Amino acid sequence: MSTRGRAILLSVTALLVSGVLWWALRAALEARLIATAQRDLHTIVDLVSLDLDRLADDAPALHGSALLAQASRTNRELAATLARVSDENFRSIHFFDAAGEVVRIGGTAPGDIARSSFTPEIVRQARSAGLAPASARQGALFDPYHDVHQREVVGVWRWIAARELGIVAERPYDRFIQPIRWIDATFGIALLLGVLAFIFLTRVDLRELRAAFRRSDISACGPYEIKRLIGEGAMANVYLAEHTHLKRVVALKRLKIHAQSDELLERFDREARLASQLAHPNIITVLDHGSVPGGGFYYAMEFIRGLTLTQWVEQHGPLPPARAVRILRQICAAVGAMHQRQLLHRDIKPDNVMAYAAHGDYDLVKLLDFGLIKDLEHTATRDLSRDARVLGTPAFMAPERLVDPRIVDRRTDLYGIGCIGFYLLAGRKPFEAGRDADLVQQIQHIQAPAVSSLSIFAIPQQLDQLIANALAKNMELRPADAEDFDAALKEIERQAPWHREQARLWWMSVFPA
Repeated sequence: MSTRGRAILLSVTALLVSGVLWWALRAALEARLIATAQRDLHTIVDLVSLDLDRLADDAPALHGSALLAQASRTNRELAATLARVSDENFRSIHFFDAAGEVVRIGGTAPGDIARSSFTPEIVRQARSAGLAPASARQGALFDPYHDVHQREVVGVWRWIAARELGIVAERPYDRFIQPIRWIDATFGIALLLGVLAFIFLTRVDLRELRAAFRRSDISACGPYEIKRLIGEGAMANVYLAEHTHLKRVVALKRLKIHAQSDELLERFDREARLASQLAHPNIITVLDHGSVPGGGFYYAMEFIRGLTLTQWVEQHGPLPPARAVRILRQICAAVGAMHQRQLLHRDIKPDNVMAYAAHGDYDLVKLLDFGLIKDLEHTATRDLSRDARVLGTPAFMAPERLVDPRIVDRRTDLYGIGCIGFYLLAGRKPFEAGRDADLVQQIQHIQAPAVSSLSIFAIPQQLDQLIANALAKNMELRPADAEDFDAALKEIERQAPWHREQARLWWMSVFPA
């Protein structure tokens, strides 16, 4: 799956997970709020019930509204308590009789009670539950309803059959629901950001975005004006640059300041000199080479607008056999041209092959990065750094380089081509491990799986065997040279012909004009 596809899938998954978490958190919080509010309101009802019981003991013949009127005349503390509950705690208390008439204590004179012709939903609920039995009944309503003042509230009720009187304790719905609204608002903002991110990922080219935010650490290098940083390695940076006089756009590689040891400077200089001797349509052309004020070197190469094979597979998935064979044949041609000049690349991997389209042709490639180039006619080129660390990328490194770098030959580069073929067809490396030590053990002692067992495509048997031979531990079992490798690919090409039109449409979708 492509990087953009994974990003979109991750965004959708995050939205779904966030939705589930929001729903679960909201449900849990709502249940907790209801339980807390019920406990709070029932406590108020308990206190009012006790006051009415004391009054009823003094006047046992009084029931319903008459009991309330008596309470208003003789127990000003109850009226004050009810008023304080309302003013300080944002709660309200009212009463109802068996007929459903709503009654409140209060008025301009002692004994006054206020009646309402409006029957709230909670009172209708209480009446529907039945008010006749002698035992007390109670309930709650936490779906918002309107009270006698037409405010949205939630509440609890209790029917005291012995007093023929019901008590309702309420609180404003806005205050009850406020914590849930905070949760909803937070999720709403997160959802909006997630949707915007999803739209952004589906509409924006992430590679161009990353490139736009890359900042160059230098503004000029020799006669070249630096435009932006387009690539970064452990030892060197690659910039998009333009010749100040010729106006030619190039890719300029410059050694990092911290990497300018004598050994690395020598290797960088050798890389530029030897690479500049190579003239082949499938090898990047070195155009210029010079020193940097203050020390170090740079060299300028032709600039290719395309994708490394790593980017291709990561962003668009594995290649069908026909396209993979076309790519591999061109890599064989490039490596063969190097071998004819007695040069080994020694770092053949997907990162070092650029695919592109130009001049009406498609699925073209350029071999890049000659940092580990070795001149077979001169013994000065070394494979080990001064700390005896083998240079290169372990995942694509031939077993002999890990055992004894001195025995490498042309078949070492062919192993790298086999690794690239495996990667293009399967969408993964031949060997994968969490630690370099485990990876090295696999490369040295475990046979690579058949690419046909991992590819989503039907792999021709000859291609499957050719990749297996190229990845053999025994160098003698690999193709004899790049020409032999290419000849085998040419035979396979007849079974899986490449189609220009399909490639053209693909490149148009990747790099629209």
